[in-house]
Amino acid sequence: MDNHSLKVLNSDDSQTPCTVHRRVKHSRPFDRREFMKMAAGTGAAVTMSSLLPGEFVEATAAANTATQVDKGMQLLQAACPYCGVGCGTLIKVESGKVVGMVPDKKHPTNRGIQCIKGLNAHEPIYIDRLTKVLVRRDMSDPLRGHVSATKGRFDDDVFEEMSYEEAEELVAERIAEIIKEKGPNAVGLNGSGQLTMEAQWIENLLMKGVIGSNSIEANARMCMTSAVTGYFHSYGSDAPPTSYEDIEEADFITFWGHNAREAHPILFWRVADHKTKHDIPTSVADPRKTGTVIGLEDINPRNSYHIQTLNGDISYLNAIAHVLMKKYPEACMSDEWLEAHTSNWQAYKKGVLERYSPEQVVERLARLDKGRVTVETIENVARTWAEASIKGRKRGRGGVLSFWGIGYNQMLHGQHNTISIINLHLLTGNVGRPGCGSHSQTGQPNAMSERLMGGLTGRLPFNQPLKNDAWRDHIADKWRVPRERLKQTSVLPNPGMVIGMMERALQGGLDAMFWMYTTHVHMPDLDTLVRPALSKMFVVVQEIYRHAPNNLYADIIFPAATWGEWTGGTYIQSERRVYVCDGTKNPPENCRPDMDMAIDKGRTLAKKLGLNADEIFPYKKTIKMGNGLMAYDPEDVFRDIVAASKGSDADLSGILEVEASEGTSPYDQLRSLRGIQWPAPTEAIAKAGGTPRRYLGQEGWGGKPYGEFRHADGKAKFKLCEQDYTKLDDITGRLMKYGDKRKPGEGPFLIDDLHSEGPNKGKPKILVAARDAGLTPELPHFDVYEDKSLSLEDHKKNDVYPFWLGLGVVYEHFHTAKTIRGATTLKLVPEQYVELNLDDAKRYGLRDGDRVRLVTRRGSFEARVSVGQMSMIRPARTEVPPGYLFSPWNLSVADSADPRKNKWLVNATSHRAWDPVSGQCDYKKSAARIEKL
Repeated sequence: MDNHSLKVLNSDDSQTPCTVHRRVKHSRPFDRREFMKMAAGTGAAVTMSSLLPGEFVEATAAANTATQVDKGMQLLQAACPYCGVGCGTLIKVESGKVVGMVPDKKHPTNRGIQCIKGLNAHEPIYIDRLTKVLVRRDMSDPLRGHVSATKGRFDDDVFEEMSYEEAEELVAERIAEIIKEKGPNAVGLNGSGQLTMEAQWIENLLMKGVIGSNSIEANARMCMTSAVTGYFHSYGSDAPPTSYEDIEEADFITFWGHNAREAHPILFWRVADHKTKHDIPTSVADPRKTGTVIGLEDINPRNSYHIQTLNGDISYLNAIAHVLMKKYPEACMSDEWLEAHTSNWQAYKKGVLERYSPEQVVERLARLDKGRVTVETIENVARTWAEASIKGRKRGRGGVLSFWGIGYNQMLHGQHNTISIINLHLLTGNVGRPGCGSHSQTGQPNAMSERLMGGLTGRLPFNQPLKNDAWRDHIADKWRVPRERLKQTSVLPNPGMVIGMMERALQGGLDAMFWMYTTHVHMPDLDTLVRPALSKMFVVVQEIYRHAPNNLYADIIFPAATWGEWTGGTYIQSERRVYVCDGTKNPPENCRPDMDMAIDKGRTLAKKLGLNADEIFPYKKTIKMGNGLMAYDPEDVFRDIVAASKGSDADLSGILEVEASEGTSPYDQLRSLRGIQWPAPTEAIAKAGGTPRRYLGQEGWGGKPYGEFRHADGKAKFKLCEQDYTKLDDITGRLMKYGDKRKPGEGPFLIDDLHSEGPNKGKPKILVAARDAGLTPELPHFDVYEDKSLSLEDHKKNDVYPFWLGLGVVYEHFHTAKTIRGATTLKLVPEQYVELNLDDAKRYGLRDGDRVRLVTRRGSFEARVSVGQMSMIRPARTEVPPGYLFSPWNLSVADSADPRKNKWLVNATSHRAWDPVSGQCDYKKSAARIEKL
């Protein structure tokens, strides 16, 4: 394997970059004492690759956060711009430019540790920047049926420059015309979990309050909404009830579809550290043998479980509950406790005992899991769960702590996955106590705020639905828009959420769309659904980079400032910690913060729609940026947000009480405390840093206007989620017809067959059926795979798809834009790859490093074959089971965003089918074939 050359930080105050070359063997266990000794004593940089098991660099430690910097250099506090862990970062600024990153030793999340992405977050800031407003010469005009002939191109000749003011006026005229002709819901917006909370507040106000549209979505939809809707169902409110500090108290830590070592490295480090010191048991449910599995097994293989299920998680969780009730009743909460604190528990227990014994589950899962999940594994994990639950209750701290991420959320039954985890926590009382709980780890730095700000279909800020009359009136007043206007918005349907919006666009029901700090290549079914839809619409983009994929389909492009350049703002990470994102206030020429552009669009549109723009947007441009432009102060918007939160279960109004009594501004409070965890409803709680955990009295707030949980009866809610593979062939067979690469942009459409009444009203019938049976969007040709006489050429000739294809992320990259432009991260993993099982490679004559094409019913992409942990193709640290392929989607446009050159577009192959409640698509189980190039 090639040695990796990595930039890390010295531990002295100069923070001089240095380079290390290090090979690491899996057999060396993690030694935290050695780590701290090396970091503090040698004066040299230390990477966790020398200490944690595995072949790759995980994190970098700065023994002393820089308190002195070079003359003329400045340090700014910020949350890291990448994953949802929310590491504290100090931005190094020299002459108004971002020149480096320093891990913040004082921050409670990462404690002076940083992964390679965050450490090099400065590298892509000034590359390929867009600095002019561009208008497509041939714009799409859906009202007149005109589709631009130049959509799909972003060459210079297809655009002309325009002033910011002229372009804003042009956008307002086009949008106002569409609203007049087709109604407000014909205008959509796709936002981002990377915008600041202040920008998310404004975009939701713009769409629901000013335009009057419920067609608002965000890339957060594909990240964590299965967890959101699961939390709402079970607890009555969104967000993890836990804190990272619960890791060090836990007696058993479980990961569900969550490769934390790559997706959330600092979280994994803390778990590995705790396991090393206290020898706690751990388990990972994942079809692949990931870096997380390998790392935990290297610490102690005897108490590290790997549940190698593919899609069978619901049955597996139910089987654990079955064993607990049958063999370890003392680990379960009493019927009296369940009756006092939960509802529907009787039906849950009855169904689990009847249909989910380990033997029943192993038999049920055999077709897809091929015997990889055994009765013995289920029994062992259940016993460990029981022991940890009893131990935690006896000492009043600890128990079982469960993490899950995108891999668990991105399924047709993603919401049911979340509910099934929470069921098990409620059954055993692993909630409302330090050291235990159900923790969904979000994938983006501010997706937690996107959901809290209500930036999705049918949502209001602060965990309330748009149909909540009283809270809707409250928000209308805080937004300073007429109550009746927001009421009218509340009845507008958006079936299918973001994928439904694409189908609506192809049918003529969505005519315009704003894109803010996100890209369309994260969406599934790109070639047959998304890109044909974008071609038809009038598309307005706020963008950082000149050669970004959104620009291919944009009619008007506004250059945006990016993280590190902002005038301020806040992020919320996965433990509900609100933290500042300070910046240089010095973006390139003509670049503005996204929040500012949303306010400007809102003001211009409000005037054209007959609203009082000055009342709705009373903010003033008081900050002069380095590029000469004036900007709004985001702290003014933050105060509005905090004031509006009062009375909600995410109440932050204690921050304003502190400002009133002590004169400390909200942002300064966040800086000094390194963040405040919501809720913080009183001055005392705000000054203490907020609320570490929720439910069962953990808030420490006697006057809270809700019960122990957030449902109206104050109880948590059980729901027995089912899996029935007898329906597998029928339902998946019908789902396979959606998205045919031979007919891009054509039907059938899932939103054409909706339930007309009942609890599933407005949801596609086939998706409800697939969700309720716990199924997959399609199936490989198992008979073809099992026929060893057939070659790859035979597969192509017969147009069959014998492999599973799962899509996900890789440690070195984040999403699809920034890290592919960073010199360090791109060097580490420079090209698209596909993980292949060694036996499959031998069987089909494929060698490590061969170039192949992965083909599904919807599209294809090219990649290099990576076989096992000894592969020469980076990163080479994972093993996949036979018949299963895996590729990251982070490198989708790393070769080129131009469709004429782009060959790595992974989401050309993925399926559009979504969880009918959460709206989140299943990226993990497509059917594919391999074509050798």
